[in-house]
Amino acid sequence: MIYSETLKHVMNFSALTLVLAAAFSTPAHADEAWLRACANAKTADGCQQPFQQGLAPVLMGSSRDEQGLWGYIDTSGNMAIEPTYREARGFVNDLAAVKKDDLFGYIDVKGNLAIAPRFTRATDFNTQGTALVVTDNRLALIDRKGAVIKTLPFAASLDSEGFKQGQSLASVQMQISPALWNASTGRSLALPDDVMNLDEPQSGLIPAQVRDTGQSGYWGYLDDNGGWAIDPVKLKTRNEPVLNGDVVAVKGKSSWTFVDKSGVSLSKEQYKSVKPLSSGSWLVVDANNTQQLLSNKLEKIQDIPADQADVFHVWGNWLVGKGAKGIVMIGPDNRVIDVKATRPQWLSQNGHLWILQADSRAGEDKSAQLVQIYDANGVGLVTPSTLTALNEYKVQPLDTRSLEDAPANSQSAGLPMALLTPIDKQKTPSVLTAQGEIFTSPQWATIGPVGLRGPLVVKTENGTVGAIGPNGQWVIQPKFKQITPFDGAYTWASIVDDKNVESRKVIDSQGNVIDIPTRVIQTAQGISGTDLLYTQGDDSARRWGMWDITANSAKIAAQFTQLESFHDGFALAKVDSGWGVIDAKGQWAIAPDAARSGKPQPVGDSIFLVSDGDQPGEHSDSNRRYSLYSAVTGLALATDLVSNPQKVGDSHWLIQPSKGGVGLMDDDGRSVVSKEIVPESVHVAGNWALLHFGPHFGAIDSQGDWQIAPIYSAALNFIAPQNWASALSDKRITLIDANGVEPLQDKEGAQPLASMDRIAMNDDNTGETVLYDTQGNEIQRYSGLNSIAVALSSEGMVPLRGSNGLYGFIDSNGKPLIGAYFTQVGAMKDTRAKAVKQDTYGAQIGYINGSGTFALLPKFDWATDFSEKRAWVAAKGSVQLINTDGVVQAQLLLRCNQRVIADAKGKQSWPAKTVSCASSTQAGGAQ
Repeated sequence: MIYSETLKHVMNFSALTLVLAAAFSTPAHADEAWLRACANAKTADGCQQPFQQGLAPVLMGSSRDEQGLWGYIDTSGNMAIEPTYREARGFVNDLAAVKKDDLFGYIDVKGNLAIAPRFTRATDFNTQGTALVVTDNRLALIDRKGAVIKTLPFAASLDSEGFKQGQSLASVQMQISPALWNASTGRSLALPDDVMNLDEPQSGLIPAQVRDTGQSGYWGYLDDNGGWAIDPVKLKTRNEPVLNGDVVAVKGKSSWTFVDKSGVSLSKEQYKSVKPLSSGSWLVVDANNTQQLLSNKLEKIQDIPADQADVFHVWGNWLVGKGAKGIVMIGPDNRVIDVKATRPQWLSQNGHLWILQADSRAGEDKSAQLVQIYDANGVGLVTPSTLTALNEYKVQPLDTRSLEDAPANSQSAGLPMALLTPIDKQKTPSVLTAQGEIFTSPQWATIGPVGLRGPLVVKTENGTVGAIGPNGQWVIQPKFKQITPFDGAYTWASIVDDKNVESRKVIDSQGNVIDIPTRVIQTAQGISGTDLLYTQGDDSARRWGMWDITANSAKIAAQFTQLESFHDGFALAKVDSGWGVIDAKGQWAIAPDAARSGKPQPVGDSIFLVSDGDQPGEHSDSNRRYSLYSAVTGLALATDLVSNPQKVGDSHWLIQPSKGGVGLMDDDGRSVVSKEIVPESVHVAGNWALLHFGPHFGAIDSQGDWQIAPIYSAALNFIAPQNWASALSDKRITLIDANGVEPLQDKEGAQPLASMDRIAMNDDNTGETVLYDTQGNEIQRYSGLNSIAVALSSEGMVPLRGSNGLYGFIDSNGKPLIGAYFTQVGAMKDTRAKAVKQDTYGAQIGYINGSGTFALLPKFDWATDFSEKRAWVAAKGSVQLINTDGVVQAQLLLRCNQRVIADAKGKQSWPAKTVSCASSTQAGGAQ
């Protein structure tokens, strides 16, 4: 275990803050919580801070105070600046940030007010004389006189320490604006400053919200060049508006109104909800919860029954709404079709909309009852008499999809609209033809099973099998023993010859038998489109080939250990070296590679995706990598991707390289647009990819200019002397210098060591920690990961955990300076380092010198690092200020319910007037 003083200080301060918060919520009384925390030496380590420029902040006060106040003590233990501040920081560049009441200002080393309190947050000044503050909810840069020299965007925030002592750059967090990429143009939309939200285009314009505070802003619309087509100031809405043609719906606190693109009101009416229609019309709900259809001029067309329009979906050019008692169809010409139905259902089939309702009939044969089938023009296809007749059947629609998944103009070939199974089992099965009529034949015994396409297989009463078309007529005469359902142009059938011998044949959709050689038929493994997969040989010598059914000739010789069906001119094939992709001639389009473990998967545009972790147990999901290959060129378009690529538009891909960031790539592998950070979410709609990003850290210089772009996931801390930082981005840690350049790109995860021109990095393969110089040359290896305590590097020394689990110190050349004898150690400061030697002194803390000898024997309950040759310790039940020789310079004691300063012998030095217990009750006893 090691000390992390920064973390310890933060934790102690946070605990103290909670105590103070509890105290502030009640009236002052004799046992103030903050005072109890600071009075108890074991919990008081957050009540004083390290020395900077000869002064250290200390928290003082009495039980009469609702909270303690901070002042400053000097190295001799004298109160140099009276405690009058609610918060205080150490001095940097002769100024210290202090909080008076609820605002921050700055004081000089004499305690004089240098900059009046007017900031809600404030950082230290850098050596160039500027500091970061928050004023009027904006992050700004000020000079030593308090004048604002630069105001940062609303999206910038101070979620870090800002300018840290000795550093010229300040880590600043920035809420990254979203990105809108267009695959058809290969461009990223240029955004005005402080755009915080985007959405999909509406009527050719892009909704955009621009900040006017840290967390909110007005919405407007951008054109495709990123300019304001509709100024947010004109719409004045903080809720996303809806644009339909030239009409904009804007929402106030609770209701919607309509305005034009200049923000001028078009109607006095207010609505609870609005929905734009593709025709330019609107579907609205008024104050009385009445659903209405409005024209593009906002004139009422008619009311829409609320119980028939609850859930809406787009179907072709129609908007259809489903409610508890029916379905409403709203056409492109604002024609409304009102369909009454009990517990309605809807399905899409070959450009037709099926509407069904729950069947009220009892019994096991009950099913959804057909209400109507509409074509794309809103014309009902089934006559009333046919609907009545259908009550005698169980209706099974064929090749239907959910309305959400199917376009209205989808087409499949050769099937009737539905199978009809009669409720009366004595009657013959029927079909609903493509014209919406019931058709049957006394020859039919059973229908089906059903394939992906027609014709539809039917078995006759005499046991023969044929197939019918969309209108129920025989397309294949019933002369076969068996027919496999059609999934393509060909299928399997069995036929019995004159000698009563049954044989397997391949037939087409007209019932023609294809005379394929017996040797191919006997080894056939399946039909794929117009091809027959077949094999030659047995067991390990078996090889796969492909027979062209249409040409009735070998298409690809039997040469593969495995072979799959062709799609879009390519098929997956396997040989001993692995999976690859072949073209229609059997030539390798993507050659197999033994180093590539994944099996290619077609993703469109003759492009195949390969995952190197698609075999069970091969890789964890977090380590999986993806590649895209072109079957046209046979080359990799993109490799080492950390997420599954997403298709954008017809010929682009959203990819995430392992080296970080995200990009839009075309089918030729060219990067079109990219971003250096990974988005939190991505929404793809047609040619548009909308990316939203979380806040990221960058670094600004003393003039407020971005020196390092905000692309990192954690605050940046630049370590001297290299001024390098470990930068976290997309779960990767890289080293960057003060210009944002990666000096050692191959040293991922490395960390710089303070006061040493060295870096340390884990070697996960060997389980060692490696010490390198700044050129990347290896200096020394040590057993165990994280053996080098990087955060505690100081004064040319760094703690090292030995194989025994104890700590010693090494120098910049890896040479041991102090043996591994200590249970815990801190950083070497002012030639002293905190140390615990459990086996000799127990849990008490002492200080060792550069040779490892205890310069100050372990006797402290807690202790800080030395700073300016002073340290705070807890000893003998009190908080003490000591020098590097262990001489007590001052003590912070509780007397008469008041925290006071005393010398080494306990004589009070502050307040000037000796504290008297005559008029107060002691808390915890006088000292």
